[in-house]
Amino acid sequence: MPHSALPPSQAAALSRYDALAALTLTGVMLAGAWQIIAATAGPADLEFPRRWLDFREGRSTGALEKQLDQKLPARSALIGAANSVRYLLTGSGGDQVRTGKDGWLFLTEELRFDADGNANLKVRAELLGTAARSLESQGVKLIVALVPDKARVYSSRLANARYPEYNSSRYADAFHAFQKQGITTVDLLQPLAQASAQGDVYYRTDTHWNQTGAEVAAKALASVIKQSGLKLAKTDFTSTKGTPIERPGDLIRLMGLGDNAKALGLLPDTEAPVVTQQSSAQSTGLFGDDAVPVVVTGTSYSMRANFVGQLQQAISSKVLNAAKDGGGFLQAATLYLKDEAFRSNKPKVLVWELPERFLWRKLDDEAGWLESVKLSSPRIKDDVVDLVSNHPMHTDQ
Repeated sequence: MPHSALPPSQAAALSRYDALAALTLTGVMLAGAWQIIAATAGPADLEFPRRWLDFREGRSTGALEKQLDQKLPARSALIGAANSVRYLLTGSGGDQVRTGKDGWLFLTEELRFDADGNANLKVRAELLGTAARSLESQGVKLIVALVPDKARVYSSRLANARYPEYNSSRYADAFHAFQKQGITTVDLLQPLAQASAQGDVYYRTDTHWNQTGAEVAAKALASVIKQSGLKLAKTDFTSTKGTPIERPGDLIRLMGLGDNAKALGLLPDTEAPVVTQQSSAQSTGLFGDDAVPVVVTGTSYSMRANFVGQLQQAISSKVLNAAKDGGGFLQAATLYLKDEAFRSNKPKVLVWELPERFLWRKLDDEAGWLESVKLSSPRIKDDVVDLVSNHPMHTDQ
């Protein structure tokens, strides 16, 4: 309907709306034009496939698009603004983060359903059981520290206050699968859940346990190590506490909010960092020549909240930290078991820290892993290879 056919007050309001929409559209177009011009100001820096086949199949355009995207001057600010608007309008944390109550954030992967999860667990339990027996024959005791999902421990902080029913038995299933294989496994769910009633044991804005949770986990693990009856060389340790600092979590980073998180009410955790050091001057490098009685391999949980430091104090013995960020199920253990430090100075205890969700993921290098780290015999290798070969991902669906 033309504006002239409307009452004067409505016609004026619509005219103002049209003007605002046109102004906004013009601003967006000018901002986009500025970004493109700025990104292409140095064409010599742009590299992309120049063959006719690349152009015909779209590779040239795709490569150019990716490079232009990375060169946009305000790229980070624009992404942060877009993600902030999404959070304000929908409360969404994006594909990787699930928002909860009272500023609590959770990793979406913890809440995901894995159709082949039980089959994946079976393969990995068999693999770890074989590894445990092989290590035992070399005088090394394998202990698995099973880390529960943050969303499991803090299901009450989820938006619907419910942990997914389809994953409800996942932790218990993994624990029992390991026990069936004869693997010494530390249940960290019960002590963490009990401690959570007294205070936070995970960071609000991060995937990992905080220092309180790390201490609870370290003490539970230390109790199992002590019960093993192994005699470990005693070492004294001291801890130093720093001043409280803000600790922006990895989940805020995964939300892609840039510097806007605080303005949106997503406040970082605050914590006084604690550093644990050996009382004497002697120290041990990551893969150094000094033999240590206990080695921890695993994921970023072992790299956070002074977990290994607290474990050292709990057992009064040196612990080498061979875990790594992004260590996954096998990556960190592979690096350590292939290193000369393991071959020449084997520990008495190898702690393998594992988040429960990793055990349900799609299989990767499991079939050839035992052989690659020299923990297999022909019979053992065939057992695991057969199990992987009969896995649903290798059969017709």
